[in-house]
Amino acid sequence: MKISLKALVICILISTSYVVQAQDDINLGTSQKFYFRVSAGYSFESGKTEFNNADPNGLTGIMQSTDVTVNADGSVNVKALNGTVGAGVKANATIGYMFNPYIGAELGVSYFHGDKTLIGRLRSPQVVSEENTYLRGFDVAPGIVLTPNFKTINPYARMGLIVPIAGELNIETRAKQANAGGPGTDIMVEAKSEVKASFSVGYFGAMGLNYPVNDNLSIFAEVEIKNLSIKSKSAEITEYATTAISNGQSQLVPGKQLSDLPIYEKQFEFTDDFAQSSTTVPNQNEPRKIPTQFVNASGTGINFGIRFTIN
Repeated sequence: MKISLKALVICILISTSYVVQAQDDINLGTSQKFYFRVSAGYSFESGKTEFNNADPNGLTGIMQSTDVTVNADGSVNVKALNGTVGAGVKANATIGYMFNPYIGAELGVSYFHGDKTLIGRLRSPQVVSEENTYLRGFDVAPGIVLTPNFKTINPYARMGLIVPIAGELNIETRAKQANAGGPGTDIMVEAKSEVKASFSVGYFGAMGLNYPVNDNLSIFAEVEIKNLSIKSKSAEITEYATTAISNGQSQLVPGKQLSDLPIYEKQFEFTDDFAQSSTTVPNQNEPRKIPTQFVNASGTGINFGIRFTIN
């Protein structure tokens, strides 16, 4: 975390120093300007990787990052699942300052509403299990802006850092086993988990076109690439229910609900270094230690918006 904070500070200082030096070296005879822009857009997955293990208790029978189909004749089809949680809708508000017509600095705040993504599935005549995940949260993005300052359609480039500040990763799990409660009685297990993040830093780059409507208002469109890997801090199963289904009727199974799970099976802590024993029974009243995981939230998308310039 300390290294990431230092990198953030150094990047901002270097960018600011460069901008100020460029301003001193160029005599342009134009006023400096503040601007404010708002935008919305959509990101697609990019830089796909394997998904993390989302079922440490082994409730679903799903192998990590796979889509497995077991056919009635005993044959098995296995498909690898790779991707990111970086696909979804994004809304942004940014304030910026042009030191001169060519170089500026800005600070943006974005909300990301991620799509639900399949990260694991098992289908067979007896069992149907599925895991889906989605990311929701806010981030801040300090950066610099470069533009040739054309009078009509004006191209520009933005680049900088992404720092998540709030939000969480949600995982939804659903497993149904035929006749697991006896002939004609299926057992359904449904769970929802929340993963909280440690301090993480990514980076972004964007290229776009800005079209002036008048002296103070313009519209823009851009292509943005973000590279973001979020370090997991902790996870908790927040919803858990086991239901018996028979003749279209369902009822909760006693002893197999969220309140019946020990802390060891519903709270998890991610760490780089921990010790465990193969002979000692774990303390069921403490969170389980799990090796550190990183959530790939990278994506490539398109943004559209308007920009207000304050003279």
